[in-house]
Amino acid sequence: MAEQKQGLIQGREAFMQNIAKRLGRPSPLTKAPDHPYRGAPDFYKAVQLSTEEKVDLFCRTWTGLTGKVLIVKEAEAEQAIAAYAREVTAELEASRVAIWEHERLNALGLAERLREGGTAVVPWREDAAEPNGAAAPAGAAGSRWSGRSALLRAAERCELGIVWPDYAIANTSTLVLLARGGKGRSVSLLPGALLGIFHADQLVTRMGEAFAGIKQDYPEAVDLPSSINLITGPSRSADIENDLTIGIHGPGKVYAVIIVP
Repeated sequence: MAEQKQGLIQGREAFMQNIAKRLGRPSPLTKAPDHPYRGAPDFYKAVQLSTEEKVDLFCRTWTGLTGKVLIVKEAEAEQAIAAYAREVTAELEASRVAIWEHERLNALGLAERLREGGTAVVPWREDAAEPNGAAAPAGAAGSRWSGRSALLRAAERCELGIVWPDYAIANTSTLVLLARGGKGRSVSLLPGALLGIFHADQLVTRMGEAFAGIKQDYPEAVDLPSSINLITGPSRSADIENDLTIGIHGPGKVYAVIIVP
């Protein structure tokens, strides 16, 4: 046992020596290196982008992840977004859409516009009924799914979810969604496609700014929403044999609309 232990120590030393050599050091460090920075370094935090630059950066990164994006003027937003939403539903051949009960989406009248085009709409609120007036399928008797709310079962059958993010992060093209009230996370997770609509003034440059904003809005942990979802492009997973699969843990297609002044 002593010989095996001695061999283990020698093997470890050789391993560390090899790492040091590859790093250009004569020998392994004997103490931990200094850590002068905590969090993002100053030069990174010093980067300041204009609204136009953030919009451009978000669009380049979002489309680089195979997402689609539309930029509309605020004065034309209501009609332009309704037309784009109908275009997206036609592309997806979607007959059912789940949508957040969000004041800014309500102001656009998007749900009404979609219904006028023949699309069934499931708003995320407890009193929302099935678009055709029938009850949502209950699932197999005794199953866990049968015990879920009718709203959740209705949203699960939708092909597109529409949300209004709390923040959008430019350098990673990430939508930040805080689940609370009429803004359920299931709308962004259950349908196969997602449409995020937001104003350009909601864009931040980096992720730390979004978290700082959340902390400012909810200084007490007990008041935090039930979840904070970060959505960066279509859902990707390569857990099994490094085989990349799209749409396993969330939407497989993503769309964004940015409203500019």
